[in-house]
Amino acid sequence: MKAIVFKGPYSVELADVPDPTIEGPLDAVVRITTTNICGSDLHMYEGRTSVEGGKVLGHENMGVVEEVGAGVERIKVGDRVSVPFNVACGTCRNCDAGWTGRAAPSALRRLQPFGAAPRRRPRA
Repeated sequence: MKAIVFKGPYSVELADVPDPTIEGPLDAVVRITTTNICGSDLHMYEGRTSVEGGKVLGHENMGVVEEVGAGVERIKVGDRVSVPFNVACGTCRNCDAGWTGRAAPSALRRLQPFGAAPRRRPRA
């Protein structure tokens, strides 16, 4: 597949990279339809952070689920998903309260696949 790859400060290129694969039971492969850069991409691009060459940029994206691991229950092939910058488990007390940016560290070890939007309970 094609991706924008970091080569060094102020240097990126469109390059062929390996297609993603399912590596674990909670993984998902998402065909990206829309992506954008964010501040952390700019920090890398401008050389303000230490990052190795070859990193794919554009980690805030949307797409369609193409494949899921055997343990994935919340999303299925064909679902449209949004992959935000923050990591949230969607199951701990903080996530249930709407504070997804403060997911409990113990809950993060049980993450659904990257891109899985947690199904939040409606607030009373």
